[in-house]
Amino acid sequence: MAVVTLKIGPKSYKFSCADGQEAHMQQLAAGLNARAEKLIQTLGFMQEGQMLAMICLLLAEEKSKLEKETNAEILEKSESQMAESLKNLALKIETLAENLGA
Repeated sequence: MAVVTLKIGPKSYKFSCADGQEAHMQQLAAGLNARAEKLIQTLGFMQEGQMLAMICLLLAEEKSKLEKETNAEILEKSESQMAESLKNLALKIETLAENLGA
């Protein structure tokens, strides 16, 4: 088990992670650190807990937006696929009706 030190905002934290995951953890922390710095620039000083809670809220908001976008894309695909299926079914019914009439 590896130990990695990650900087988020003005503080550093030590975390355990699986061997080989250190770089990934550092990338994730770099994104959080960028958010923390932006918050501090925008809002000024915040207590550590407040800053981390604010980052969590921002991440939750992003997650919610992505879920809504993904759900909308899935619904759009489903509607498109359903329309295509109905069109194909209508053609089959039309063909059957023509064959029955002949």
